[in-house]
Amino acid sequence: MRARSSQTPGPRAAPHVVRSSRTGHGIAPSARPRSTAAVDAARVRAKWQIAGAGERYARERWRSRRRRGRDPEVVAALLAEHLGARPDALLLDAPCGAGRLAPALARFGRGVGLDVSRAMLAEARASAASLALLRGDVTSLPFRDGSFDAVVCCRLLHHLDEPAALAAVLRELVRVSRGLVIASFWDEQSLPAWRARIFPRARAPRRIARSRAELALALARAGAEVVGWKHSLRFASRQAFVAAQKCAGA
Repeated sequence: MRARSSQTPGPRAAPHVVRSSRTGHGIAPSARPRSTAAVDAARVRAKWQIAGAGERYARERWRSRRRRGRDPEVVAALLAEHLGARPDALLLDAPCGAGRLAPALARFGRGVGLDVSRAMLAEARASAASLALLRGDVTSLPFRDGSFDAVVCCRLLHHLDEPAALAAVLRELVRVSRGLVIASFWDEQSLPAWRARIFPRARAPRRIARSRAELALALARAGAEVVGWKHSLRFASRQAFVAAQKCAGA
């Protein structure tokens, strides 16, 4: 049975502490990575544990207003289409990073943010007051089944090179949702992904592009059916989003 805490960021109990001290930005890397890509991804995630990393991520990576707004705009559009504004709705952002999605989530209900990086959570506490925050691992979410009306996972799946790692994360996202799951991924059919396949670099890729068919199959195995796809910059950017609805009995 999963440990629970008496603290309540929304109408349901959520724990205050993480289950372990694993490193990473939302997901703990494997102790024995099977590929160079896994090693590189673990190194990239580990850097967000450094003090001040959350502030640098928020200020430097998203210094452009246009770039900063793309993911929240797509997430808001998918929530509007598949959930609608409900003051009593509870939404999970995992991993929440520096809390970039908080304003978008607040339009549709109450938000809970989870991340394994203390540095990211420190930045989120300073900039995302509408999110109830806690530290935890996306591969083992500390919530009961069906705790949230919608679960959002942004900028994580493209770091998962192993199908088993992808499956583990999707199972958890679907498990804690009562219905809607929204996740970003790198689209294999985008122009940058095509260019990377035609002109491969000598080093293994640090991020993994996937086809819609592969992601839809992985979601189906996790117990959810795809109900929509959305891009901020179709074909020009690898970043894309999928919306899925939890199947009855899942």
